[in-house]
Amino acid sequence: MKDGRILNLRLNYGKKYTIYFRDSYLLLPLSLDKLAKSMNVSHKSLFPMFFAGTEGTLDLNYVGQCPDYKYFKKNLDINEYIQYLLKFVYVKWDLKNETIQYCNQDCISLYQVLITFNQLIFDQFQLNINNYPTLFSLAFGIYRAHYLKDYKIPLIGGQILKDIREGYYGGHTDVYKTCGENLFVYDVNSLYPYVMQHFPMPVGNIHYFEGDIYKTDNIPFGFFQVEIEAPEHITVLMTKASINNSSIKKTIAPLGKWTGVIFSEELTNAMKFGYKFKILKGYTPLWGLDS
Repeated sequence: MKDGRILNLRLNYGKKYTIYFRDSYLLLPLSLDKLAKSMNVSHKSLFPMFFAGTEGTLDLNYVGQCPDYKYFKKNLDINEYIQYLLKFVYVKWDLKNETIQYCNQDCISLYQVLITFNQLIFDQFQLNINNYPTLFSLAFGIYRAHYLKDYKIPLIGGQILKDIREGYYGGHTDVYKTCGENLFVYDVNSLYPYVMQHFPMPVGNIHYFEGDIYKTDNIPFGFFQVEIEAPEHITVLMTKASINNSSIKKTIAPLGKWTGVIFSEELTNAMKFGYKFKILKGYTPLWGLDS
């Protein structure tokens, strides 16, 4: 389970066999019809999804005229419906048989999609999609196998993870009444990947320290626990803090003095606006070392 969704359901069959049930939509988040067409495999067949029920018929053994166009999926090409209708010029439409054929074709199409996609990923990256239940895990697997090279990503847990997480906060939102003339509006694309490529990131093996790191490093980088003092007359608050109230964690931007965890780059920026800090302890990355 992850975020309330089932990623993998394992069923042991006797002592020899194990069956895994997974949601293919977590790996290929498109409709089966679009997937089948894009991968050039057997397409889904048509079926009046809204016919069996109060809108159409309650008779699950219905045999008769082919259901009207309105019982099929929305935006269905009318020519597709006409081609489907021609199949029943000399034979009656059977709800039970059409349902079975539709379900069978769905299984065949999905099987062919997964086999084709698996072959594509294996040919390109030498990975088996059966080892990755979601598209995100597959992307990460490709990254680790072909683009991570000799650099390793250490696993962080325990107190270190808890401490560093205290330095992550929600976004900062302000509301302004704006006015002006001859204004220009700019939108920046792919800013996150650009920054990740061209600027240092808090990654790598972790070094713990105590005391004021500025005494040994002029430009320290990492997550620090600090005593923070906000300027008395500041109007735009720069630093944030987390508080727990009735089991609910909230993010605030306080005035006065408090102790919290802050990322070094936010600390450096806040200093420009008059914030004062006393570094107590923290974590810095050991650049370039193997985990």
